[in-house]
Amino acid sequence: MKAKSLVLGIIAGGTAAAVATLLTAPASGKETRQKLSANKDEVMKQLSDVKDSLLEMKQSISTLSKEGKTSLETFLHDVKLSVYEWKLNTDSNKAELQKDIKEIEQTIQDLESELAPPAKQ
Repeated sequence: MKAKSLVLGIIAGGTAAAVATLLTAPASGKETRQKLSANKDEVMKQLSDVKDSLLEMKQSISTLSKEGKTSLETFLHDVKLSVYEWKLNTDSNKAELQKDIKEIEQTIQDLESELAPPAKQ
């Protein structure tokens, strides 16, 4: 909800309440004017408080957005760095593992040839 819509809704609601009060007031015109004057000050104070609260909320959201963006950028940088380091580590391990696999395959072939029964002639 936009702040402008909220403020307009509050003003419209306050105006409707004031009109309803005027139309249903059992008091005399002078008394009603005094009450309206007193209520006007209270409504203006409440509107001022709402405005201040909305400005604070806007500032908080702006700050949160900036901090979130900074945190997200830092997080993404850290993730990219971690993935890069992981790739470097796995590349060296991969080459070593391939060498070990070839040695194991050669050992298996040697064992198979030693254990194979002699061919019949």
